[in-house]
Amino acid sequence: MQRWFFGLVFLVFPGCAATAPAEAGPKTSGRAPILVQPVQATAPKPAPSPAPVATNEPAADPDADDEEGPDDDEAEAAEEAAEAEGPAPTPPPAPKLPSPLLALSVTQLEARYRSDPASVGPLSLGATNAGALVNGVQMPKSEKWLVADPSCAWGTQETVDAIARSIEKVAAEHPGAPPLAIGHISSRKGGHLSPHRSHQSGRDVDLGYYHNPPKTHFVRATEANLDLERTLALVKTIVSDTDVELVLIDTSVQRLLVAHALRKGEDEAWLDQVFQVRGKHPRPVVRHARGHGNHLHVRFVSPVAQELGRRAGAFLRREKVAPPHVADSVVMHKARSGDTLQILARRYGTTVEAIQGANGLKTIDIKMGRTYRIPVPKPPAPSKAPAVSKRRVAPPPRTTAHGR
Repeated sequence: MQRWFFGLVFLVFPGCAATAPAEAGPKTSGRAPILVQPVQATAPKPAPSPAPVATNEPAADPDADDEEGPDDDEAEAAEEAAEAEGPAPTPPPAPKLPSPLLALSVTQLEARYRSDPASVGPLSLGATNAGALVNGVQMPKSEKWLVADPSCAWGTQETVDAIARSIEKVAAEHPGAPPLAIGHISSRKGGHLSPHRSHQSGRDVDLGYYHNPPKTHFVRATEANLDLERTLALVKTIVSDTDVELVLIDTSVQRLLVAHALRKGEDEAWLDQVFQVRGKHPRPVVRHARGHGNHLHVRFVSPVAQELGRRAGAFLRREKVAPPHVADSVVMHKARSGDTLQILARRYGTTVEAIQGANGLKTIDIKMGRTYRIPVPKPPAPSKAPAVSKRRVAPPPRTTAHGR
């Protein structure tokens, strides 16, 4: 009876079994014996985490440290520090114009000229055979060249720089080169320059050939006296490294230069583009002109001076700063019986003074059978964009053969 009572208590209060002493032998019920140990206080187990949900996000790197981003205060401090360092770098600026003066409108250019004429720089006005030069630059002295007449050695800054750069390059590549003779460029204010038809707007120049032995003045070039290597180098530099419109060289001299270039192994395609004597290109740079057997004539392009001159031309004529003969185009007229300057001026819409200036006439008399340049006015439309195109012929490929 007593054993039954204790068994009933054990079944009704199972929690008390934890404090009950263990039985010495196995239970007769067949269950494993319950080992009773002192109860230890433990933290409650957390609720089981839900099963992970599949996503397209990349799995976290288990080796990466967990870092928290800055709080709001830290973010504001970082922004303030960035502002203290200055603005963020700006994208690179757009390509600059060759001169900041090209950004000026016609009105702005006129106002600037009225305030300070020299501040607008050199201006090449009109055509090379009916033009003028404003704020011209005189060819400087140098041991690498000899200027025949400094009073007629004025040009645009671009022209003077191109001449100097070309001669200096030849001297650097061919040590011992003698000084090169430089003839006329333009007079200080441009306009008619005897005995030339051109040389009026600061873009034309007469250069001597290199000779062997050296010469200090213009001498007829022949196979016996022409320094072919240096003269060819000069032509290559002018047509490849400067902005050039044309080069005038007598056909006989062209033949000597081309033959020398072929012996050196120069690229024939390049020679075809450059020399008229090759007869392969519709518009070669080097062309024949009578009277150029003892010197070469170069007409450079002056993009800045020409464009500024185009914009300033109208008000410079109006203010009589530019002579009346300045024009963007010229008509050649052969005088016939009955022609007078007054008749020609009315016929072509110009003035007697303009025709006189274009031809260097001191009187109103003209000669029958003579050809006169008639400047034709052509006012340009205002523009802020450069209107003058450049022309260069890429240098020929390097050659392996060398000769003289």
